[in-house]
Amino acid sequence: MKISQEDAEICSTQLFQCASNLLSAVNGPLQQRTTILDLDSKRAKEFPSDYETDLESEWTKINLLNENEKNLYQQKKLANQIQNQVKEMISHLNLILNIHLNIGQQSIVNTSEVFMSLQSETIEYLSNQQFAQGSIRFSSIETNQTEKSIRIQSKVDPLASFANSANTNVSRSISFSLFDSDGKEISLDYPIEIFIPRDPNRIVPPMILQNVTSRQQLFNFHYVNITTILSISIHIEIEPLNSSVGYLLIYKFDQIPRLNEIDGWSILCPKDFHSFFIDNEQTRNHKSLVFGLRELNSSEIVSYCSNNNSQMNPPITNEKLNFSSNYGLRVYSSGCYFLNENNQWNDRGLRVGNKTNHDQTHCLN
Repeated sequence: MKISQEDAEICSTQLFQCASNLLSAVNGPLQQRTTILDLDSKRAKEFPSDYETDLESEWTKINLLNENEKNLYQQKKLANQIQNQVKEMISHLNLILNIHLNIGQQSIVNTSEVFMSLQSETIEYLSNQQFAQGSIRFSSIETNQTEKSIRIQSKVDPLASFANSANTNVSRSISFSLFDSDGKEISLDYPIEIFIPRDPNRIVPPMILQNVTSRQQLFNFHYVNITTILSISIHIEIEPLNSSVGYLLIYKFDQIPRLNEIDGWSILCPKDFHSFFIDNEQTRNHKSLVFGLRELNSSEIVSYCSNNNSQMNPPITNEKLNFSSNYGLRVYSSGCYFLNENNQWNDRGLRVGNKTNHDQTHCLN
């Protein structure tokens, strides 16, 4: 029985939508975005009928856990099971859709919950192209591969999968895969930019007012805990109450920065809003970040903020200074991770890019 392209796409859309809903439903409680269903909670506490006789039962491992830990254990187990089943289903659907695709053709599933695209192209087509609604971007590439055609699959899900090692509860997830004409996955070593959208329902925390005009000091220091299993980038946002104020920012990992003992610095010339970014390669293997701010004086602003600025060293002084204006401060972190074959997040080979903001995480491979 031969299925028409239209019927295949209609069926695939419904199944992709169902799979996306399942993944969101099972990851929602793990991400603390939704509550655990009463039935799931009840099942997590039930003893299996063979518990008394089966010494290898998983209940021998989790029986001592409290109620919340049992719920979490069972929810993780279910999430991994569904994740694997969804992967298998998507593979089968792609094979069906592939039958109807010739080079230059595309099949798109675009609903309120999921976006999925499957298209047939040549490898040369990847050069300077964007996929997944602009979330995946290739630069100019050169290849001598002779593969006549490839299948390009891109997918955007509304909620990233849960894992203990990474905080992904306000992030969506993006997947991108290349297959040859026989359905075998192709590995390419080309630089890719990935823009992972954040959950549009997230709440951006407000600026915290820093009352600094009441005292003299060399720097006003701030401590950031960056102890994580996977690497993160740090984003510092400063909003001065007086836009004519400029700042010297210095920072050091794992201890308070001292004069001539810093890991980095930046001049923030006068404007309404300042942002400073430290990528995950710099924070990796560190436990804390301490950064300090002080206002620039008028001569420093002229020296460091002019168009012909060629200063290579920060303006260091031993003199305690007054802040002329208070400022608002917001600090947040970001990370770029991929799911490995065990459905665990990994950051190997990924770097957070400087286009990261409140709406997206910019990732570079």
